[in-house]
Parts: sequence; C-alpha cells; structure tokens
Amino acid sequence: MATTLERFGLKIAVGLTALIPLSNGLSGIIKGPMMLEKDIRCNISLDSHFRYLSGLPLAMGILLLRSLPNIEHDGRDLRRITLLIFIGGLGRLWGLITVGYNTNTVLITLSELFVLPLVCIYQSQIQKKILSSRKQL
Repeated sequence: MATTLERFGLKIAVGLTALIPLSNGLSGIIKGPMMLEKDIRCNISLDSHFRYLSGLPLAMGILLLRSLPNIEHDGRDLRRITLLIFIGGLGRLWGLITVGYNTNTVLITLSELFVLPLVCIYQSQIQKKILSSRKQL
C-alpha cells in the first residue's frame, strides 16, 4: 500500500512541476518575446504567435494543478501533459543540436526529457500499489 508520505511526495512533486509551465506561460503572455530578451524587436505577427504559444504551457500547468487532488488514483492528465512536454523537449533538443546551446537551454531540455517522465513513473508506481492493496482486501 502506498504510504501517506509517498502520496504527499507525489502531490508536492507534481505541484512544484506545475509551477514551471504556469510561470513561463504567464510570463510569455504578459511580456511576449521580451521574456527572452529585453530589447528584442519583432513584428506584430511574431509577437502574437509567441503570446498564443505561451498559453499552451499555462494551460498545461493548470491541468497539472487540476489533477492534484486525485493524482495518486488517476494519472491520465499527468501522462498526457508529460507526452506534450516530452515532445517539446525533443524539439528543443533538435535545436540544441542544429543551432547551438547555452547552459540554461540544456538544463531546460534535460528537465523536459527526464524530470516529468520520472514523476510520471513515480505516479504509476503509487497507483499500482494502491490498486494491489485494494485487491488484497
């Protein structure tokens, strides 16, 4: 059976993970491309597209928070968001390979490719423990 500490740890991990897309998405919506570089100049179409795309991580963060109350029993939203972020991380990895890299981008890419998938695996293990303990009753 999954312990209370394991369940609480999972909720903390998912909650903290949700803060990243929430803050990045909100910052992108508010600041536009200037969230990346203060003096950047871009046309209205690029600015609009950047702000639109910034809504996607904001929505992912909201979905992660929405999943918190029942996360130990239902990881479907977590798995879906993990897939979206992982695919985005693959795109970022391609950019690192073809365009170049800096330390910050490497760290972000590593978190997209490994941190949330590990949290997803942790959720799955806790859910299996809960299901197996129910079968024993």
